[in-house]
Amino acid sequence: MTFYTNSFPNKEMPGRRTSEYSGADPRATDMPENAPRIIHEALAYWESKLSCRKMPSRCDFDPVFEVPHLLPWIMLADVLREPLDFRYRLIGTGIAARSRRDFTGCLLSELPQAGPDSVIWKDRLAVVETCRPKFSTPPYTGEKSTVRNVCGIHLPLSADGETVDKIFTFVSYQMAS
Repeated sequence: MTFYTNSFPNKEMPGRRTSEYSGADPRATDMPENAPRIIHEALAYWESKLSCRKMPSRCDFDPVFEVPHLLPWIMLADVLREPLDFRYRLIGTGIAARSRRDFTGCLLSELPQAGPDSVIWKDRLAVVETCRPKFSTPPYTGEKSTVRNVCGIHLPLSADGETVDKIFTFVSYQMAS
């Protein structure tokens, strides 16, 4: 399967040369080597912020200045507990344009086809439970007939270094030719 990488410029990641990235990472064992470039760039960006920690914190990132070409493809969700839920804090313009609407501020449990039995919920739950990145290929449920497939990577963030409190998600769409 070939994914189109949303026409990103060929930029190197901070602290790492893109050409050094060799494919699947041991922390994201389910990510295929042929995943879209945006997914590899997102994982490299997250890794560049680890600094010998299990997970970086949200305050370690400044995507506006560090990776502005990825901004349209970013989602940031707060992890809520008791009961477990996920609140969309930020949804990039590229994602919002391919969704039914902009879900910023919404709880995942409030959205149709996004509750605890859905792929997107289970993938985020896996990130919370393992504190590891999770490659995802959820079904596309938006209204754009030109979108063939979607994939993304969910990246754990932690203010205390132990508990996932936010999840950065980067998304890529395969468009019909």
